[in-house]
Amino acid sequence: MNKEYSCIVCSKKMLNPDTAYLTIKCPEIASSAVPGQFVNISCSYFLKRPFGIASVDIENGTFDIGVKVVGKGTKEIASFEEGKEVSVLGPLGNGFTFDKDRNYILVAGGTGVFPINFASEYLRSMGIDHKVVEGFRDGSQVVLSRPDYVLCTDSGDKGIKGTCIAGLETIDKDYLSKSVLCCVGPLPMMRACGNWASEKGISSYVSMEQRMGCGIGICLVCVCKLKAEANGEEFRHVRCCKEGPVFPFEEVVW
Repeated sequence: MNKEYSCIVCSKKMLNPDTAYLTIKCPEIASSAVPGQFVNISCSYFLKRPFGIASVDIENGTFDIGVKVVGKGTKEIASFEEGKEVSVLGPLGNGFTFDKDRNYILVAGGTGVFPINFASEYLRSMGIDHKVVEGFRDGSQVVLSRPDYVLCTDSGDKGIKGTCIAGLETIDKDYLSKSVLCCVGPLPMMRACGNWASEKGISSYVSMEQRMGCGIGICLVCVCKLKAEANGEEFRHVRCCKEGPVFPFEEVVW
């Protein structure tokens, strides 16, 4: 059962002028969250705001989120300082499922870097082989990158010039045979990456980061379309916050 917790902001740092990185104390969320899940955080404006979990520290009972300022709510949350008490609902949704016998290709676009960071952190802890491809508009937006990641920018001022597809094309073909692709980012990017994976004959999963209201499946704001099962219909509606946000790429009606 999802629970709401009164939590304390342990620390904040600015990754760039419009992106904050918050560490929040909540042992219950830190110990139960899995990669791909998210939390809803309250502010003074109507409705909580959803954020993909970027990291967990079970020993210290904390989890991290990245907050890119896009409106009044995220601007307020990005301004939270150490010691701030916040109301957090989570962990929410169904995340990624990993198999120790497979390789993984993790693809992040924009703020998708935060949940992908958690996924990479988890795979490293489990000793599961994986590669990370990150895509940003330009070098000023690059956050949470590591030297072993494949970095792409549209401008070409950092890493490979081009989209995440350019980065994916650098992966050795032999690596793909046991690989599964997991992708978080803007819809056009996820669609392109899913199509790329299909062409290579590998399965892929995408995290549908839709606008959300309640985050617990009641308001139906975050509904998206999946291909229908054997019921004669063209498609079926599912709630990203409850049945998702992670879905097999091939099931999504794009």
